[in-house]
Amino acid sequence: MLTDTNSFLSHDNAILSKSWFLTAGATDARGLMPLTMVAARAIEIATIHANAMGVGYAELAEENIGWVLARLSIEMTRYPRINETYTLTTWVEGYNRYFSDRCFEMTDADGQPLAHIRSMWVAINFDTRTMADLGVMERRAVPATSDRKCPLDKCRAPIIARDAEQITLKHTFGVCDIDFNRHVNAVRYIEAAMNLKSLDFFDSNSIKRFDVSYEHECLYNEDVRMIIGPGSGPTPGEVVEFHSETHSRRAVAMKFIYEPIAESI
Repeated sequence: MLTDTNSFLSHDNAILSKSWFLTAGATDARGLMPLTMVAARAIEIATIHANAMGVGYAELAEENIGWVLARLSIEMTRYPRINETYTLTTWVEGYNRYFSDRCFEMTDADGQPLAHIRSMWVAINFDTRTMADLGVMERRAVPATSDRKCPLDKCRAPIIARDAEQITLKHTFGVCDIDFNRHVNAVRYIEAAMNLKSLDFFDSNSIKRFDVSYEHECLYNEDVRMIIGPGSGPTPGEVVEFHSETHSRRAVAMKFIYEPIAESI
């Protein structure tokens, strides 16, 4: 049951919309919503919707499992501005024993699209830290799905182009990077990657498209190598990969596609 007056849940529980007002403290240096908040709001409304459908944290925790984000794609038409009201709408496109596909649309106060977002979620077992069977959900509630379309196709995991020039940096995750699952919060990886760029760069360039694949969790005080290079494919963009020094494996990979801002600061 929803008590938030800024939220609307469809009668069949399949679609949830929620509105926010963008305050000055939530904007970037240009007075716009940053990509990190777009991602955070998508995670937030997904959590609210799962709770409303009876497949949220409290229900899954009784089965000793919990939701984690596996893939996220964001394509921006424009970013909300300071003092602007925006709305996120979300729906579950489908699910199976291991994955749940969830989509989002962000609109302005006039209903014009600001962004389209696609995500894929999995559940992990809290003890083994491995993927769990989502079939346990159906013993509690069958998640409502919607035939509403999402214009974003499912994307492959980003990868640096073969034989491309690369830059490698080291990074250590601290206390403020950790969430209640006791691993690095999904948004903290995005922050770490964006902080590799200068303020001057973001005064002149905007993130048009973002894709991330969360493959393995990183933990508190874990050392990682951040490898930066051009992506593969027809829209290469810039890929940032996080490689765990502890486990000698790739943990996260993300791709940024930038576009010049018409009038830089």
